Amino acid sequence: MAKLKHLDPLPKLQGEQSTASQPGKQVRLSASAGTGKTQVLTARVLRLLLQGVDPESILCLTFTKAGAAEMANRIHERLGAWVTMPGGDLAKDLENLGEVIGSARREEARNLFARVLDARGSGLRILTIHSFCQTLLANFPAEAGLPAGFRPVEGREEEQLAARALADLVDGYVREGRDRALDRLKATAKRLSEAATRSFLRRCAAAQEALESLPMGDGLDPFVRRELSGGIDDIEDVVSLACSDGGFDRAALEQLRLMHSGWMTKAGTVRADGLKAAERITLWLAADAAQRRNLLEDLRTAWLTAGGEWRKNEPDDLDYREVAERLDSWIDQLILLQRIAKMAPAIIDALHLGRDYARAYADAKRNAGVVDFNDLIRGAVKLLQEPGIGDWIKFKLDQTVDHILVDEAQDTNAAQWDIVKAVAEEFFAGAGTKPDTIRTLFMVGDFKQAIFGFQGTDPREFTRAGDHFAALAAGVDQEMIPLSLQHSFRSSQPILDVTDAVLSELGHEALGLPDHPGRHDSAVKGSGSVTLLPPVTSIASLEDEDSEEESEALGAAEFEWAKSLAKQIKHWTSGGLRLRNQDRNAEPGDVMILVRSRGELARLIVSQLYQQDVEVAGVDRLRLNAPIVVQDLLACARFAVQPQDDLSLACLLVSPLVGWSQDELYERAKGRKSGLWHHLGDHKPAQLKLVLDRADMSTPYQFFESILSDPVIRGRQRLIERLGEEARDPIEELLNAALAFETQTTPSLQLFLDWFDRGDVDIKRDPSKAENAVRVMTVHGAKGLQAPNRRPARWEPPGGRNSAPAPATPARR
Repeated sequence: MAKLKHLDPLPKLQGEQSTASQPGKQVRLSASAGTGKTQVLTARVLRLLLQGVDPESILCLTFTKAGAAEMANRIHERLGAWVTMPGGDLAKDLENLGEVIGSARREEARNLFARVLDARGSGLRILTIHSFCQTLLANFPAEAGLPAGFRPVEGREEEQLAARALADLVDGYVREGRDRALDRLKATAKRLSEAATRSFLRRCAAAQEALESLPMGDGLDPFVRRELSGGIDDIEDVVSLACSDGGFDRAALEQLRLMHSGWMTKAGTVRADGLKAAERITLWLAADAAQRRNLLEDLRTAWLTAGGEWRKNEPDDLDYREVAERLDSWIDQLILLQRIAKMAPAIIDALHLGRDYARAYADAKRNAGVVDFNDLIRGAVKLLQEPGIGDWIKFKLDQTVDHILVDEAQDTNAAQWDIVKAVAEEFFAGAGTKPDTIRTLFMVGDFKQAIFGFQGTDPREFTRAGDHFAALAAGVDQEMIPLSLQHSFRSSQPILDVTDAVLSELGHEALGLPDHPGRHDSAVKGSGSVTLLPPVTSIASLEDEDSEEESEALGAAEFEWAKSLAKQIKHWTSGGLRLRNQDRNAEPGDVMILVRSRGELARLIVSQLYQQDVEVAGVDRLRLNAPIVVQDLLACARFAVQPQDDLSLACLLVSPLVGWSQDELYERAKGRKSGLWHHLGDHKPAQLKLVLDRADMSTPYQFFESILSDPVIRGRQRLIERLGEEARDPIEELLNAALAFETQTTPSLQLFLDWFDRGDVDIKRDPSKAENAVRVMTVHGAKGLQAPNRRPARWEPPGGRNSAPAPATPARR
């Protein structure tokens, strides 16, 4: 008989945790990270079941699959443990939940597991919002405007579909002779970069309805200009008129010129900077309207610095600043209009392109019989709002759902809240269809953890939804109780103090929070440490402070920073950091590095950790066509498919797989009058023939594995010797991608290369499964990551708390 998993006793619910878990209350809960949110959710479901609520009448909706799986596992593990748990332990669990602990209640608790298993519809429904929509739509695809037998698409298949839609769109442009559309695509890609253009087009595909609502054809141009300028049709004419005689306050400008020209030094002479400012005003007034329009920025420098700040020294006239501010505001409005006029064509081109792509992507999904997550949400909203059928569906849902729990509410967008409102609206209809049944809504979220804005979510919708349901509850003499959890069971007080200090310094508005979250308190006993390290700056970072992506061309500053960080982690994990309450030294698995984006910097950090012999799991998402080792293997495959391709052959020759130097390639190839393959003649390396032999009858996976493992080519050994241990991860992910590709289509090497060339191939990885290794992750990747099964660590350097720490590592800005 299998041994049942041992579970620790349920933690005792404290304060507002206990209030939030009470099964008969309508609750809107704000829960900071580490405050026991999942514990409260689990406790509320358990208490609902203990109160006799039918399992199938409970609907738990969350935003991520990880969140749904964690909640389901916690509940089912606890119910299973209660079946055989000793009476005293079970009574303790019930007491910690806030329930009565008599023998009758213990017996009810032991029977809950069987009740859930025997319930209709597989018992508890703990679903992502998308899974709920899929279940709803599967019964009514035609009514929702979806293909019959549709299936959801995600992950790599979705990336392939998006890339294929873009390729088909470009082919259509060329085939139909739509040169203007091609020019739009080229201009947008040049302006945004290829990767950013793909990202923009994907967002357009998710907003097809909004794009289709825009004016068609030539009507888009004036519409965009009016929307940007606040209703102005011809911006240039407006600016020209404002710069013409009679279009501006000439008297104020003349007054400002006199103030500057009469600005005296203490010695009684006219100040040179005053004369220079007066001259700028004179030159601007002497110009015609067209010239004045182009000299607005120059005119402002009469009273502002080149950086747009007010000059420290200015004339002493009492009304100088008032006159200058009035003129500066006027100029600022005109400059803004000029920038809008300059920006409008790019926006118009991008919207035309985005609408074309959205249609192409929709056609590609329809032809494949698939839907994406946005389709599921849109389809569900459309279905529930459809007169007749929508009312009937809501009626059927109302018969089966009495308690709704919404997790990660800050990441639920307006359309998703529309679905929740449709399902829950009958809860607040007075007597309704179930006058004797208590029906509840529980929603929990945290503004500070809203990270899915790139998918169209808006945490303010959490507030709006809470206000909506609070108003409904008040209409039937109920209360939607607002609660907040700020007592952290995960972070120590010094870390929370730094968080509070940052919030106080910047202000909650700067972080997009509607209100100040209040002080954060820790329930963790023990020490903690926050070290703010001096920044490392570089010319590149200073030039582009607002860039969303890491620069692909990293400089010496980034390299030195990554190197010093790796050395610091090596020091920590080699006896330099002591975890006191675990009585052990820190290990690589205790370290997580959070980066802003998965760019070259993340790969550089991984590389430097390998150099320091620190176990590292790599990044949580790998752009597979970026690493040099993958490019070398792809060059090998391209040569195998087409030996006459000089570029692929040259890349293969200078790769570690063959090992020629650039000079050797030049000497062997110079003066050739034919293709490189024929020119090399008898000088062809032996590896090339072996590569061609393996390409004839091999699938992509078999081809790459043979190149890597062949005792003559020794691909894996050569690549790792030249490129370092960090090459292992991309090699293995390329093999995984080849295997996955073979399950989806004809396993042809040429088709695999075509698929790879259609766009960036992102591989999602799970660093949480790495055994005792440093994890390099973005904040998005770390969200929902399961913490290792270890107690919270208190640390001290070797020799005790008063010994000197290791030298501080510079932090990259």
